[in-house]
Amino acid sequence: MAGAESDVAFDRIMEAVGDDGPFQKRYNLFFNVTTVMFVSMTVVNILLILTVPEHHCSVPGMELYGVTSQAQWRNLTLPSEINSRGEQDYSACLMYNVSKYPVGTRPELMSFQENDTIDCVDGYDYDRQYFDLIPITEQNWVCDKELYATNVFAFVRVAEVGGTFVLGQLGDRIGRLPVYLISTATITIGRTLAVFSAPQYWLFAALAFLGSFSSNTGFQSPLIVAMEISKDENRATLSMWQLFGWTAGVCLAPLVLWWCRDWRWFLLITSLPCLMAYCLPQYNIESPRWLASQGRYRHCLRELQKIAKINGKRFDYTEHDLREQVPQKEAEQTYGVASLFSGWHMSKLTSLLLIGWVCNTIPTFTLFLLSMQMGGNPFLNFFWQGAIELPAYFCGQLLSDCLGRRFTNSGAFLGIALSCLPVIFIIHHSGTELYVTIFAIIIKFFVCITYFTLYLQSFELYPTSLRQTGTSFGIIVANVFGTLGPYIVFLGTNYDIRLPFVAMGLIGLLGLIASIYLPETLYQKLPETMEEGRRFGKDQRFWSLPRKMCDSEIIGSGTEQTTAAGEKEGLNRNASGVRY
Repeated sequence: MAGAESDVAFDRIMEAVGDDGPFQKRYNLFFNVTTVMFVSMTVVNILLILTVPEHHCSVPGMELYGVTSQAQWRNLTLPSEINSRGEQDYSACLMYNVSKYPVGTRPELMSFQENDTIDCVDGYDYDRQYFDLIPITEQNWVCDKELYATNVFAFVRVAEVGGTFVLGQLGDRIGRLPVYLISTATITIGRTLAVFSAPQYWLFAALAFLGSFSSNTGFQSPLIVAMEISKDENRATLSMWQLFGWTAGVCLAPLVLWWCRDWRWFLLITSLPCLMAYCLPQYNIESPRWLASQGRYRHCLRELQKIAKINGKRFDYTEHDLREQVPQKEAEQTYGVASLFSGWHMSKLTSLLLIGWVCNTIPTFTLFLLSMQMGGNPFLNFFWQGAIELPAYFCGQLLSDCLGRRFTNSGAFLGIALSCLPVIFIIHHSGTELYVTIFAIIIKFFVCITYFTLYLQSFELYPTSLRQTGTSFGIIVANVFGTLGPYIVFLGTNYDIRLPFVAMGLIGLLGLIASIYLPETLYQKLPETMEEGRRFGKDQRFWSLPRKMCDSEIIGSGTEQTTAAGEKEGLNRNASGVRY
């Protein structure tokens, strides 16, 4: 109860300085929307510049053999093969050994067998309709180096896992503001220095790792601060506004590359604005609530005075007043991640949630990468992949509150599996690029719904003392398995373009099985203790639908139910987390 009393007391203090004033609105607009928009661009800019365009061997000497047509020269010097889309095309990595015939030999006298092929000794010709100056075309990261880009994508995912684990804990130890400033600095340094490092692959990969290490905390830190200085009723709005900033960045990034066509300028344009986080020091504050919880009352008082001044409020509290009104919280003894597996029932819930997170993350990353390889305009494909996220989150929130979390989540996973089937059957047919893009957008829509509900279920299934640990652990494990995404795309682009959709369909079915066996959390009292967590959902029937508690049940549960309902409402609003 000491923790609850402390929270109530601090809520009253925030009302005194203003918890819905100009300070909160300006902070949210600048740090939670505008800066987040550029941070989200840095998340996807590395994916965009490592897209592999169509290519084949460059074979010089056409004029030496009296050939005047480029098409005739390609038919003569390039072997034919079936590409990943099931179409007959020129080989991407092999050419015929033209030196077999002396200069001046007439083309009709030249004939090549299968064993006359050699590697592309004179470089490559790239389809530059959409991608002109990118590392792939400049450094020839294709054929014998075709895994270069794929490996960088895997490094990026590993970086996000490590950064979430390290900086996520630092946020609770040294504060939200230092972690935020560290995050934006490393993002900017990693991405801008990468501009000069492409000739040295391992240096480029290391800088890509650095630029992605702190991407998650670049979103989390300002959102946490915004929520901790705002009233409860505004938390849903704060989450959705950050999602708007994220979606705007994801949608704008491909359009910027399409416009400038030079990957170096693209990285600079989308990365340097992250330094905006260092602007407006009068708004870039540490969370007063966190400072109070750490006993740093003097610093807390200074931050509260900044908020009060901009909100036009009179604030006469002293450091002694804060110490008296905000007592230290008492936390339940837990053992970190090990506590998530304490007892058979909690172990089962944790395992099912982890499977759900993995089944959500692999398709998310796969679709982002695959959108550049599905045919048609890759920039518009990527744009629509991002634009669908915001309506999907709104739909997820609506369905979760109407049908419940369990059926919304399992239904969305089923939608992923079913939406993959048409793509598998039509993608090998020419002229189907538009339909493939539409189905890919539908798949992404269902993926976003599963993300929303998984985030919500993670908050609601774990007891209070394990809520943040359980959610963070699920995201970390999912990102580890997310490194499979680039290799799934590699199979599709190098062997058969249907394979990623087959994989995503099977993953959707696995997610359906895992999510349908999770207990329903809508209208349920949230578990507060470890013991409640071990029992949560045991008495639910499999086909039961969520229902509101009747008046007699609410009265019977007394103030404990009221407190839990209030906490649940707050978590409900906070469920609109950031994808990365």
